[in-house]
Amino acid sequence: MRFPLVVSLLAVLTVVAGCTTHPVTGRNQLMIMPEGQANQMAYQAYTQMAREKDTLPASSPMSRRVTRITQRIVPQAIRVYPASAGWAWEARVFHDESINAFALAGGKVGINTGMLNKLRPTDDELAQVISHEIAHALSGHTREKMSMAMSQQMGLSVASALGGLDGRTAAMAQQMATVAIDLPFSRRMEYEADEVGLLLAARAGYDPRASVSLWRKMQAHGGGGTPEWLSTHPASANRIQALQRAIPSMMPVYRQATGR
Repeated sequence: MRFPLVVSLLAVLTVVAGCTTHPVTGRNQLMIMPEGQANQMAYQAYTQMAREKDTLPASSPMSRRVTRITQRIVPQAIRVYPASAGWAWEARVFHDESINAFALAGGKVGINTGMLNKLRPTDDELAQVISHEIAHALSGHTREKMSMAMSQQMGLSVASALGGLDGRTAAMAQQMATVAIDLPFSRRMEYEADEVGLLLAARAGYDPRASVSLWRKMQAHGGGGTPEWLSTHPASANRIQALQRAIPSMMPVYRQATGR
């Protein structure tokens, strides 16, 4: 057996062995990167961010609010992904006036002051932000993106080993993969996080309809932006339409959680 054929076979076997199923949506996911390695990288990134950026004291009103909402959502996150019961859940508010938020595998949640000061979200709206970011972490989206990058690199390496790609062609292939695969895939992850986030928030007793009012606020602050086909995020109007389609199925969940 020639060496390039061995490389090809190993690459295929690695991809097949790395497939898992999303716990909520049932989507097949490529997870070549070990979960422990991804969690360790997330922890290091969070530690560095906390060291480089100012954070509000845990006793501040903003911090207490974010923590309170996060603590209501976490039990629902554990219900979806039981392994997250072992995560060291923590929520911090970063002194940064950009409108942004994140959650990392391992349970680290961050909200920028800009998200709170500029959007002035209600508790229901803020819960949509936090649950969306937690949904990314539960879904292993960062790990999945890294796994995809690893698989693409393996594919290019195999093609090069077979003599099919020179340096320039390989670079063009990578650019095509970004537009044809990576960007649409990133948008799919955003829609998936919206779907899972709605479920988490509704189960925690937060109104799913707030997701639409939140994104209208985001749309008002975002301007025209990049065309969707060149963006990692769905266009705001498309996102709002998708949320509006999903809300009716989430309302019974919300009403059951609140007794309304």
